[in-house]
Order: sequence, then structure tokens, then C-alpha cells
Amino acid sequence: MAEKESNWDSYNKKGQRKLRKKLKNLHPATKAVAVICLLLGLAIGAGFCLLTFQNDRFVLKGQTQISLTVGDAPYTYREEGMEAVCFGMDVSGKAYAVPSEGITVNEDGSFTIPTDKEGVFTITYTVDAFKFGESAPNGVIKRIRTFTVDAAETDGRGDLGEEVAG
Repeated sequence: MAEKESNWDSYNKKGQRKLRKKLKNLHPATKAVAVICLLLGLAIGAGFCLLTFQNDRFVLKGQTQISLTVGDAPYTYREEGMEAVCFGMDVSGKAYAVPSEGITVNEDGSFTIPTDKEGVFTITYTVDAFKFGESAPNGVIKRIRTFTVDAAETDGRGDLGEEVAG
């Protein structure tokens, strides 16, 4: 059974017909001016966005990958900082760091990385800002500082500095 057309649908179709008729009757110069204004508005909007957001960034200062050796004294990492600019405003104060399991946070804000066993430890940085945080269009943006603890490399020599026969 066919549904009866609602008043809104009927009104909408009539409005569309009237609009098409009026657009068809517009003077060509009026249409050209409208298109030029539209293109000009798009160009100005794109230029504004490029200029306003060209310096937006979320970067870690210093090394992002640090290699350590098993058996060394525990490594104390003092934060070198990060820089976050969102929509032309410095939002670095809204950043927070989350260390992975095994890393301890010291009273002075530094981090102690254990070197008693091999492993990979990380400090993950996020910013509570529209462009980078929970409401970011592409999801949360994170930056990660990695600490890799590996066994000491050997150079193929024995304990006395002699080459090992192979």
C-alpha cells in the first residue's frame, strides 16, 4: 500500500520547483557574480586556515629513542619537554606524560628507567586539546619517548682481548 505524501514533502517539492524556476530566470551576470563570490570566499577561507594553523605542532624536545645497557646504574631521565601548539595557541601546559610499567616517577618529576633486565620502556605524551586530544577528528594523537635496554654488545674478543677462534 502506497503511503500518502505528507504535507511537508508536498511543500518541499513545490519549493524546489519555484527555486529552480527563479534560478533559471536569473540574469547571467548575476550568476557569474555569485560564482565569483563563492570562489573568492573559498580562497579566502583556505588562506585563513593555512595562515592560522601553519605553526600547529606536537613534538617532543630532545631524543625520542634512548638506548641503555643491562647492568648499568638505573638511568634517570629528566624531562626535556615537549611543544604543543593548537590553532595558534600554546597548549603545552595541557600535556601529560604516562610512563610504562617499570618506570618510576621521582619526587622531582624525573623518571627512573630500570636497567636490571632487557626491555623496552616508554613514556607516552598526550595533550588535552581539540586538535590532539580525545575529541580530535582522527583520534587521540600521542608522542612516545622510547628507552631500549639491551645486553652489552660483544666485539668477538675473549676476556684477555684476544680474538676467539672460530
